[in-house]
Amino acid sequence: MGCPEMHRTNLVTITEVKNVPPDIRPFVEFKAMIEERKPEENELVAVLVIDTTTSYIPVFLKDPVTLAALQET
Repeated sequence: MGCPEMHRTNLVTITEVKNVPPDIRPFVEFKAMIEERKPEENELVAVLVIDTTTSYIPVFLKDPVTLAALQET
């Protein structure tokens, strides 16, 4: 048996929840609902998109460095 086909993703943004674009915000809210949590507006979230789709994957960053520190790297 071969490996299942893997899909590539690209990083769209790392931003605070309050700055997530309106068309992507439902993906963030859905992910939060699945995790049974309410995201804080100033919480950092990374947003990935699956290549050749409009499917977004939000990842809440736990214990992140500051946004400024991320931008420096």
